[in-house]
Amino acid sequence: MNTVEEAVELTSRTCVDLAAELRRHDVPVGPEQTTALWTALHRLDGLRLRDLYWAGRVVLVGDRRHFAAFDAAFRRSVLGETDDGDTVEVPHPVAVPMVDREEQAASTPGPQPADPLEDEADEARLTPSDVRVLKHKSFAAMTAVDQRRAAALIRRLEVDLPRRRSRRRVPAARGRHLDTRGVLRAALRTDGEPIRLARRRHPWRDRPITLVVDVSGSMAPYALAVLRFAHALRRAGHDVEVFTIGIELTRITEELARPAVDAALTRISAAVHDWDGGTRLGSSMGTLVERFGGHRAVRGAVVVICSDGLDRDEPELLGDAVREVHRAAHRVLWLNPLKGDPRFEPIQRGMAAALPFVDLLLAGHDLAALEELCAALAVARRPLRTTTTSGRTA
Repeated sequence: MNTVEEAVELTSRTCVDLAAELRRHDVPVGPEQTTALWTALHRLDGLRLRDLYWAGRVVLVGDRRHFAAFDAAFRRSVLGETDDGDTVEVPHPVAVPMVDREEQAASTPGPQPADPLEDEADEARLTPSDVRVLKHKSFAAMTAVDQRRAAALIRRLEVDLPRRRSRRRVPAARGRHLDTRGVLRAALRTDGEPIRLARRRHPWRDRPITLVVDVSGSMAPYALAVLRFAHALRRAGHDVEVFTIGIELTRITEELARPAVDAALTRISAAVHDWDGGTRLGSSMGTLVERFGGHRAVRGAVVVICSDGLDRDEPELLGDAVREVHRAAHRVLWLNPLKGDPRFEPIQRGMAAALPFVDLLLAGHDLAALEELCAALAVARRPLRTTTTSGRTA
């Protein structure tokens, strides 16, 4: 067991034992209070004995008549004192050790999934100043600790995807179409006389979103952040398709379907064989058009390409592939981390060939750029209503 996991387990045992001792003293303590105490302890940068005492008394005791019982339970559970005043050995420490996490390479997803309790502690420790700094810090310059905290902020992002009218009709109180079956079914209860005309309509549905992520060597740290963003979209209930491009095209939608993001990244690292490898964007995008050009992953979807545009293929290959994607998709957005530099100009041959078929070019180098992406998607959420010559809206 590594040091981080050991610290989490011992801290949990401290809270559970203290709560159990209180219940033996007839103090009502539920599991929600125990969890709240554990969370409160991790909001502290360092834990002293008096901090544990006051945090436990505030969280676990709801009646001042139980203060004496809490003191007795604290002495027995934490300090190891018996009713006779003797001291016994406590098998777990009181303090929560502050452990520096092992630095991981930013180029490849970590092989070991992180503890979800550790992720919650990261999110709890984020202060407004931390958020401001992380939002404008490049993903390539982030340490392992910064990446964990940035992942907590990515999970908070809210995305409103563009909508479209569904082809299928659903029952509705109002609608343009008559629900014949509904009318006949209702008439059976009124001796064949239709009292109310049932209606059906085409509901609004969110368009699917497809992320095409470049996993070449120059894009590795940015690709990792975009994959975390894709996982957050899927966890939020959006229809998401994800592909990686490098030397070849790899569909990783199924690998991303894991509750824990680190478990999903572990599966992705095993499925993507060209991670941190070369770049053949034109051939990879051509494969996307050939295999999924008529699939809902492209047709009518919002396609987001995350790449710096550096390609070893001929630029015409990439330009032709992006043109075909633009014809089939609803919108094509491009995230280029190089755009975060004020001196950036899209003069790379591949980027210049694809740019005429891109609806919006955004930076993808930090959290602020991901927020801009969310805002751009929200702007196109619903099509604008057009006014006819008669003054009616269509």
